[in-house]
Amino acid sequence: MDQKISTQGRRPNFFYWYYNDGIHGLLEIWKNFLVFIWHYFSIYGLLKTLFSPWRRDVTNKGWRGFHPVRMLEIIVENLFSRLIGSIVRIFVVCSGLIVFLAVSILGLIINFFWISAPFLIVAALFLLPKNTSDLFISGAAFLFFLILTAIFYLNDTKKEIIDMNLEEITAHPIFERICGRLGIEAKRFPKEIFASPELLEDFLKVRGLTKEDFSKILDWEIKGWQKKEDLKKFWRIQNLKKRKPIGQQWHFAYTVNLDKYCKDLSENDWSEYGKIELVGRQNEYEIVRLMLERPDQNCVLLVGNAGIGKKTVIHYLARQIRTGKEKTFENIRVLLLDLGRAISEAINKGEDVENLMRLLFYEASYAGNVVLVIEHLEHFLGKEMNTFHPDISAVISEFLDIPTFQIIATSTTKEYHKLIEKQQGIVKYFEVVEMQEPSENEAMQIVLMQLYKYEKTRILFTFKAIKEIINGSGKYSWNFPLPERALDLAMDTLMFWEKKSDEQFITEKTVGDYLTLKTGIQQGQIGSDERKKLLNLEERLHRQVIGQEEAIKHVAESLRRSRSGIGNSKKPIGSFLFLGPTGVGKTETAKALAKTYFGDEKHMIRLDMSEFQTSNSIDRLLGSSQLNQPGRLVTQIKDNPCSLLLLDEIEKAYPEVLDIFLQILDEGFVTDAFGEKVNFTNTIIIATSNAGASLIKRMVEENAEAEEIKQAVIDYAIENNIFRTEFLNRFEGVIFFRPLNTQELISVVRLQLQKFARRVEKEKNIEIVFDDGIIEDIIQKGYNPIFGARSLNRYIEDTIEGIVAKKIISGEVAVGGKITINL
Repeated sequence: MDQKISTQGRRPNFFYWYYNDGIHGLLEIWKNFLVFIWHYFSIYGLLKTLFSPWRRDVTNKGWRGFHPVRMLEIIVENLFSRLIGSIVRIFVVCSGLIVFLAVSILGLIINFFWISAPFLIVAALFLLPKNTSDLFISGAAFLFFLILTAIFYLNDTKKEIIDMNLEEITAHPIFERICGRLGIEAKRFPKEIFASPELLEDFLKVRGLTKEDFSKILDWEIKGWQKKEDLKKFWRIQNLKKRKPIGQQWHFAYTVNLDKYCKDLSENDWSEYGKIELVGRQNEYEIVRLMLERPDQNCVLLVGNAGIGKKTVIHYLARQIRTGKEKTFENIRVLLLDLGRAISEAINKGEDVENLMRLLFYEASYAGNVVLVIEHLEHFLGKEMNTFHPDISAVISEFLDIPTFQIIATSTTKEYHKLIEKQQGIVKYFEVVEMQEPSENEAMQIVLMQLYKYEKTRILFTFKAIKEIINGSGKYSWNFPLPERALDLAMDTLMFWEKKSDEQFITEKTVGDYLTLKTGIQQGQIGSDERKKLLNLEERLHRQVIGQEEAIKHVAESLRRSRSGIGNSKKPIGSFLFLGPTGVGKTETAKALAKTYFGDEKHMIRLDMSEFQTSNSIDRLLGSSQLNQPGRLVTQIKDNPCSLLLLDEIEKAYPEVLDIFLQILDEGFVTDAFGEKVNFTNTIIIATSNAGASLIKRMVEENAEAEEIKQAVIDYAIENNIFRTEFLNRFEGVIFFRPLNTQELISVVRLQLQKFARRVEKEKNIEIVFDDGIIEDIIQKGYNPIFGARSLNRYIEDTIEGIVAKKIISGEVAVGGKITINL
């Protein structure tokens, strides 16, 4: 009995239910069992193939010319095979018909008793003789009938959860799971908010959620609970049909050798994909179905990076066949072939690999109902593309034009392009299905399904935690596509929470704490220490950079926007073009920024763009697939995704190199030579340029304003084709570093002398004291406006450091001593 009641609330009248819904429910169950028995014993299918050979186990003609004796042998074997097949099929059909008849009679009896039971009980109570034993038996039967029908009545009229309103759900066990997704205990939930949409909206807003988020939580949990309840109702036809019918494979040939190296996914599937639902892959799945239904050229090649869902599509197809939901492929066997093991065993035994492959492929094509699954097909095709297995291109080519030889193969995007270029004769038989990443909403559903095995008893991950996992995985892990990278982050966060956290639920803060630990960059909510650092970022940068207030302010504001979450998350954290003469602090600002934002100067990747002035520079940056060489730029970013990328003297780079950075600055990624996307969204990009140095010198001498010099330099760069306008516009800021004034030069020298003194004291335990006036002497003797602060650094190295070195070597000063320096 599985009839739903009205959503309006009250249970129907018992007598109305008994003679209406009760009878309809019994008839439905009776019908379901009759359909199941007919299906389970394959009565129609076995009658249809009654005189077919047993498992196609008949020898084919394998000789030329007329050979009457051998022909007679085949005829006898054929007749014998058909006779055996007919006997077995008749036995199963007769057994099925007997069971079908028995269930039919039993159903009639049960329905007759259900209809007449009240009258029979009344007759037994009032019309039969009134001796004690009869009254006891009648009373017991009446009591048993009342209890049984009461159970049926309460169960059949129980409102299903999908029909409940919010107030009714609060009294249901599922409400605890819903509260868990919200990050609150059920006993602390203010149920009165359901009385008003405004109160509910305010409650959600406080927790950083929207009504749409709340609707998703309800939808996920209610559907999941309902699905679990539906599985308990074994009498439903969809549950009954999950049992595999008898004799389904008797019409098809044995695959004795093939079975040694295969897992029959249509028989059972104990892998992690065995019970997974298909989310966001309906289009790809439909194409696979259509291709397998074709009479010829019915092979499929699924292409996509590892973790994008190729296995999910294959295992879901097998599951649909296994549970009887794919009528078109009812008798199909989906065999996962371990081709590598088959080849390895043949080599170890000294057997001919090609002969073994022919035997396996022959069995697959002759069976008539086999779909082979071969993962990483490119590993077995072409001598250049694999070093571990022999090339089986010639063997597989012999079978691809046979309509009953069907393959579902997989390949990564990178390897597929190699396969297409070198194996056109094979690929033409495959329908190529390129797998696309699921949307973020679909990825959330996939993550929830995978987490179910950890959340059977109670909720662990809040809704906001799962959203943060999707967002965080996209921002900090591009090694794998969705949903794989999100699943990896979810598992890592779960392990982190179990060991490090005492919180009841895994929240977005937990995810942020783990990402902070992993990347070294502060994530999640801004704490008091980080808030202080961000608000005083200019001051911290000025500890290392003298002057350049405009540049420091622009950079600091950009970083604050990024950390607050209002910046564009699809672009780099910040991107700046530093213009100005040499030695004014452009590189020093980049170092200070790397130290302040990422915690250490070692997080700065420096590329001297004067090294990339030739036509092969793009290959050196992005890699070369022909030479199988990785690129310098993409390799360093993959190894250090959270870093500052300094492009020094970018105006000297090969013109087409700038086009690479157009995409990086605009979209936050670049595709390397092997088809892999490399993520730059966790990178600060700073390009420096000395373009227009002579123009800057002249305008400085004329006491021009900094903004005027900046505009003149930009115009100069565009007019002389140093930079294109669209390239300059991609930067978040084009910042001009003006030459240092006298007071700033004094600060630069003082800072350099302090650094040198600290280094000597730390390494040699020697104190260095500088005389008054030494700073002015250094500026007067060492400063060259053309080279800026670099000329001062060079003078300090040649003069001051030279003096100290001579005193140490000569023994004039010992460890723990003191040196006073004047010029």
